[in-house]
Amino acid sequence: MALAVLVACAVAIVFGAQGEVTSEAYDQDQHHLLVIRSFADQWPTPDLRDYRSATAPLWHLVQSIPAALGVPLTGLRILSAIAGAALVLLVARVAIKLGGDARLACLAVPLAVSPYFLSGSIWITTDVPATLALTAALAAAMFAQRGSGWLLALGTAMRQTGLWMAPPIALMRWFGAPQGTPTMERVRGAISVTLPAIALVGLLVWMWGGLTPPGYRDQHDRGLNLAVPAFTLGLIALIGVPLITLRGARELLAMPRITLIAAAGLGFVAAVAVPTAFNRDAGRWGGPLWSVISHAPVLADRSLVLLVLAPIGGLVLVALVKRAHEAKRTGEGLALGLAVLCLIAVNTANSQCWERYADLPLLVLVPWIAALGMRGQDERERSRIVAGAMILGLCQAGLSVPMVWLPLIGKCGAP
Repeated sequence: MALAVLVACAVAIVFGAQGEVTSEAYDQDQHHLLVIRSFADQWPTPDLRDYRSATAPLWHLVQSIPAALGVPLTGLRILSAIAGAALVLLVARVAIKLGGDARLACLAVPLAVSPYFLSGSIWITTDVPATLALTAALAAAMFAQRGSGWLLALGTAMRQTGLWMAPPIALMRWFGAPQGTPTMERVRGAISVTLPAIALVGLLVWMWGGLTPPGYRDQHDRGLNLAVPAFTLGLIALIGVPLITLRGARELLAMPRITLIAAAGLGFVAAVAVPTAFNRDAGRWGGPLWSVISHAPVLADRSLVLLVLAPIGGLVLVALVKRAHEAKRTGEGLALGLAVLCLIAVNTANSQCWERYADLPLLVLVPWIAALGMRGQDERERSRIVAGAMILGLCQAGLSVPMVWLPLIGKCGAP
């Protein structure tokens, strides 16, 4: 699967249309590529205080080295494709290990064919490489491997918002300590594994004078966007429902009523407490779900789409995390659930509620939670989740056709 992704992206890079054919292509040409070339010209002392990107500089610095050596744009874009292929391979292998079944590699399919993943692997952005580093950090923590702290630091050095992965990694360090380890030693371990990333983000904030480089303060750092929780829960509903299976749905309905009311109620409150209707000026735009919301009914500036989807998302998340935790009570399910909540929190701090900020991490985390929940399940249940993953993959591939492939093909012959 990873090889297929690499080949498909390489073909698109070499033979596809050039220019700003997708939003990621626009970001490459108007932001990331300009920074890469600027850093290449400035070596060995690139200016990290103010440059034309809202994200942390590590991926630009990495790309600027081959750029300074004369590698053409096609070669730089191939590096993005390699990062994408590595992410798909990681998601598939971790899903297999979490669920104990080789067929669960199919849980990487929805990610591999999704529009934001493909576009981020064909053009130069920070989304895919940062997601690769952050999820590798979480995987290392879950399987008690060394290096999770430094992988977390690498991810935050590409996107400063990657600090959202620190709490679940700290939680896994706590759970991973040998039985009988004193509490203070557990605390020190949890702090030590997250300290490099925290220190790095602190250094960036000191250099920039804020959470983003100065030129992007008004766009991304002008205040919270409180529509993010409802919107993200809506995405979780769309991603998670195909993976919950009929048995999982029955297990959900068998939960205590107070749990169901709390899960659905929090989603409903998130969708009704603040405006959630489509509004570009308020940062509520960008992505397929926002396109649906923009054409759907609105009540008192609240999207009826999110009023339906957000409570479902809350229920789905609770059901998947509960099953995952019961399948293996060593913290992985709780850490993955906490990671979703931390993602919501960090994206709320961004003034822009764009789908691309949540889509990639959710297409990693939700399938991993579902995979963990397959431990101890019978053959029929495993077949059901394989079918669910393929249905979700078909939906994601369907979105990729108009968002990525048709622009690539349609503009090939454009002057």
